[in-house]
Amino acid sequence: MLKKGILFFFLCAVGLPGFGQIQKLCDYGILPTDNVTMLEVNPSLTAIDDSKGVSSSQLLFKTYHAINVHYNWGIETPLARYESAEKSVSGLGDILANATWSTFSDETQYGYGAKMEIFLPTATDKLLGSGQLQASPSIFVWRRFSSGIYVAGGYKHYVSVIGDHAREDIDMGRFRINVSYLSPANWWIQTNWYYHQNFRQSGKMEFIPEAEVGTLVSSGTALYLVGSTHAGGNMHSKDWTLGVGFKILYL
Repeated sequence: MLKKGILFFFLCAVGLPGFGQIQKLCDYGILPTDNVTMLEVNPSLTAIDDSKGVSSSQLLFKTYHAINVHYNWGIETPLARYESAEKSVSGLGDILANATWSTFSDETQYGYGAKMEIFLPTATDKLLGSGQLQASPSIFVWRRFSSGIYVAGGYKHYVSVIGDHAREDIDMGRFRINVSYLSPANWWIQTNWYYHQNFRQSGKMEFIPEAEVGTLVSSGTALYLVGSTHAGGNMHSKDWTLGVGFKILYL
């Protein structure tokens, strides 16, 4: 499984940059209050249980549209594959629709905002989705420093609205702390620290750290490499995830 992940990671990193052809100078498109009209492609591989050969791969297409400096909306469409010794399936996952409001002050260097996400139960197999229509509101605040470092924090809640009665209802919270560095040389390092709390199962939690390295490949295109792992807790959603992302900015 590890060799498969390394090969996947290498091929995507080498192959994707050639697709970007944009003439316009742009920002990174990763700050919490960035409102950028863009297309993003994000293939990833997740080892759910590496010792048993259980994994999930995903090709995620993201489109975001900036309405104005404060508002944007987006759609994320996943093509997924689940693999195990017992069964392997491929198909469409749960589509995500979202809308974001945010603001930032150049005077105070603080920004904050709110987002609403809706997960649609569009998966073509129960192994590829939750079987639930989910609402996921979130809030965040962040601070930019002159050194290029920025720090952000936020809370997101996941809750079932309606869905398959045979599937478990969802009621989960996620706390996120983000510490990142944006270089004037057009690259960045981003770290995320996720704490998940399952409110339907008292005491069930999981801690997942994540790291991302990215760069502008050309004017208006960006490439990043990202990885995360299970680092603690009695809830175990995965062993690790490796992925890449390619953005075409300012469409």
